Amino acid sequence: MADAASGARKASAHSQFGASGSPPPATATATGFDFGSYGRVGIGSDLRGHSGHAVNVVSFGSRLEKPAYLELNFYYGGMIGDDPEKRWRVVFVPGYSGDLFHATGNFSQNFAIRNAYAEVESLGVQGLSLWAGSRMYRGDDVYLFDFWPLDNLNTVGGGAAYAFNQKRTLLQVQLGMNRLSDWYQFQQVQVPARRLPSSTTVLSPQSATTTVTTLDRQRLVVSAKATQFVRALDQLPNGKIIVYGEFHYLPKGERQPEMVGQPPLPLPDDYGYVLGAQLGGWLRSFVFANLFFRHAGGLGAFGDLGRPFGFGSEQRVWGATENTLALSANYESQLLGVMAGGYFRKWSDANTAEDSGYSEGALAVRPTLYFTKYIHTAVELSYQVRRPTTVDQDAGRYIRPMVARASLIPIVAPLGRGTYSRPFIYGIYTLSWLSADAQYYLFEPQDVRAGRSIVHYLGLGVEWWFNSSYR
Repeated sequence: MADAASGARKASAHSQFGASGSPPPATATATGFDFGSYGRVGIGSDLRGHSGHAVNVVSFGSRLEKPAYLELNFYYGGMIGDDPEKRWRVVFVPGYSGDLFHATGNFSQNFAIRNAYAEVESLGVQGLSLWAGSRMYRGDDVYLFDFWPLDNLNTVGGGAAYAFNQKRTLLQVQLGMNRLSDWYQFQQVQVPARRLPSSTTVLSPQSATTTVTTLDRQRLVVSAKATQFVRALDQLPNGKIIVYGEFHYLPKGERQPEMVGQPPLPLPDDYGYVLGAQLGGWLRSFVFANLFFRHAGGLGAFGDLGRPFGFGSEQRVWGATENTLALSANYESQLLGVMAGGYFRKWSDANTAEDSGYSEGALAVRPTLYFTKYIHTAVELSYQVRRPTTVDQDAGRYIRPMVARASLIPIVAPLGRGTYSRPFIYGIYTLSWLSADAQYYLFEPQDVRAGRSIVHYLGLGVEWWFNSSYR
């Protein structure tokens, strides 16, 4: 069974991880059972008797006050025949997100299956892998904001990857579907039953009724990704260039009216796309920089699990657009580590008559001093701003919420130095300054957190990862 130390050793030896800044990928070479995990748990107070809370005004703010999130990664695999290059494995990852029962007294938890797929490698064609099932299908992230700027799909489907040119070239394709429980994709109504009551009918005072499905639109999401490494993966320094694209399609449907006698609402077919690129380079493991660009339109601007809004003509969102420019970087030395990240996003919906879009940006830097091998202290400084493109209806003017934050983070890291050394146990004090517009944007007047330009957060937390599956 994998332990935290072995997970860290695999990460430090993995040059691709050094350029990504994500948790170390799970090894695919284990035979039999293997195990991994990712988790974060913390508590906090605002020093006014209330729970500690985030004060982010952007879509992807600081991760320091995020709620608990836990994953258990289970693997089972082995060789195909007696060829070590031909392998198979099954990955199963239940995940939990939200308040722990200690905060609610409710033992009902928010579990979801994040990964449940099988894959085979080099069966028939050397360097070709095939997979099918449910999968978190991700690239590189901006760690400080817990943000995947280019590719971040939660798919049920399948895909293939082909590595060649001494593994310097990697081609990937994926096809998946979803059907959200949302008025835009799914509807069930009660109608009079044609037969006598049975296990599928409900007897009402007037008559027996049954539930029928009147709207069921599956969204198709297809993605393709090409990665070219500058040099062989075992050579340093190195770099990579990535180009990426998605295509989204939603077939037409018809939604039944809420009131009897009204005509049904036709829902035309809709489309979306994503086009993007990434440029990355690294001098050695954990010393890297990545630059991302992403342009999305239509359904693609809402993400794979986003619920469309701001419709244009004929109940389509084809005119919605999103443009994102992001960066992530990390530096390590014997005495100091520095992590940085930032992004700018511009988003607009498809309603040309009344655009409810916005532009937003955030920038953060986290230097860490290594006082000893195991005792570290980090300071995180960040700034975020959001600008809606329309006049706020209540304020009667354009608003521009801004938040500036400074955090002090003492750390105990049992695996030694490194900004990505995990697990770590940490304390945290954050001082946040909110502009008047940020206070107005975040809290209603009746909220106990309203009316404060200075917000404190004092907390304690832990984060870990080892042998974690994230691609």
